[in-house]
Amino acid sequence: MLAQTVTHRYTSEAITFLETAADTNGQYLRIEVSLPPQGDGPPLHYHDEFVEVFTVKEGTLTVTVDTTVHTLVAGDTITAPIGTAHTFTNSHDTPVTFEVRLTPPSQFEQSVRIHYGLMADGLTDDKGVPKNLFHLLYILKLQNTLIAGKSLKTQRVLFSVLTKIGKAFGMYKGLKKYTTP
Repeated sequence: MLAQTVTHRYTSEAITFLETAADTNGQYLRIEVSLPPQGDGPPLHYHDEFVEVFTVKEGTLTVTVDTTVHTLVAGDTITAPIGTAHTFTNSHDTPVTFEVRLTPPSQFEQSVRIHYGLMADGLTDDKGVPKNLFHLLYILKLQNTLIAGKSLKTQRVLFSVLTKIGKAFGMYKGLKKYTTP
């Protein structure tokens, strides 16, 4: 059985899968994220396949949506619509716990499990970035993540072409161990 909670080896960020795509018949994914004090989230990024709704359960979360910075406390909710640049961080001295609902779920769960599995196996650098470029691009493609400030068209083309090359060379076969029980 796959672990319900996975933990980032270097930042201690923990992600708990509350409702998976399998649980919701592919309608959505609901996760709980725990960030330690002064914990950074991902760089400013876009998704063009799903909406993310953030709801703070405990602590204070800073969420940037487009160019507006929002400070959320327990009970507050904010939505990052499809195609809108966003990120989150815990810029406070106490932990924060929040839920994220991704609709539809894309393959976000698989991407997290692969990414955190590679970390656990020592196949990333000391910031958690996969050492294998094909693995990094595959993870980004699975989670439909495009980095803000970089050409979106170029990223889409590169992800598409390079992940096909990676597949042709069998670069992803070994990653199944992270996503199957």
